[in-house]
Amino acid sequence: MWFKQVQIFQLHESTDYSPEKIAEKLEALAFTPCMPSFPSSIGWVSPFEDENAPLVHSVNGYVMICLQVQEKILPASVIRQELNEKVKKREAAEERKIRMKEKLSLKDEVVMTLLPRAFSKMTRVYAYFDPKNHWLVLGTTHTSKTEQFMSLFKKSVTEAIQPFELKKLSPIITHWLKSPNYSSPFSIEKSCVLQDPEQQRRIIRCQQQDLFANSIQALLKDGCEVKQLALAWQDRVNFMLADDFSLRSLQYQEEILSQAKEIDAETKEQQFDADFFIMTETLGALIKELAEQFVGEVKVVKEGLVTA
Repeated sequence: MWFKQVQIFQLHESTDYSPEKIAEKLEALAFTPCMPSFPSSIGWVSPFEDENAPLVHSVNGYVMICLQVQEKILPASVIRQELNEKVKKREAAEERKIRMKEKLSLKDEVVMTLLPRAFSKMTRVYAYFDPKNHWLVLGTTHTSKTEQFMSLFKKSVTEAIQPFELKKLSPIITHWLKSPNYSSPFSIEKSCVLQDPEQQRRIIRCQQQDLFANSIQALLKDGCEVKQLALAWQDRVNFMLADDFSLRSLQYQEEILSQAKEIDAETKEQQFDADFFIMTETLGALIKELAEQFVGEVKVVKEGLVTA
């Protein structure tokens, strides 16, 4: 349940984000298993893996929700094999070549025949509301998962949601990397992704490197910009900060994980609550620090996010 990837969205302050109201909105699009002849199904499930648990889970004011996607797995090679057999039989029976338009129609028939026998893949996408800051914190940076989540979220909860409006991050974190004495509560680690703005395909990925070494600094002098930068925050969390303000490869240090373990949890649900409590408090403080670096003082108004 500990988020390893994070995107932050700004919510409209006038919307009611109470657990009861959110649960009521999610209920209409709750997950139902995929029908035999359907390729996929999508809907809301309980964040706590219990089919009888409510669709929202609230701890310390934070509200977690979970999207579940069921997709039928039909390998292209299997479809192709079945289609070839069907085409051969049709051509032999009718003593003629099957045209492309007919093949496409036969392919649809093959897919409909195979779907009831196909295996299913289940995927879950978690997110939580931070009502105090009017944030939605999404636990993925995967493009298709994000699109699936946001599409159903807007249908279920609200369309009044937008990404953080920030200053352009790349020049700022590039400056950090050029200046060993940069002023920031974050320390630079040993990984980054560089890109040449003049040659978009020129991408350099650095792993376990001294980023202040002459070889890396030469790339920056040559015009490369930082697209992702590995940072550490207060010896509590390590992560990659991307220029779209997403946090990737989050690693919670032992100091954080031990706090959750120290809570005397007797059941799986109590341990879930302990992990959720520590994670949300940690990410909330981290996101605030990042916002102060790239936005300034954050204020929420009815029109969205503004800076002081």
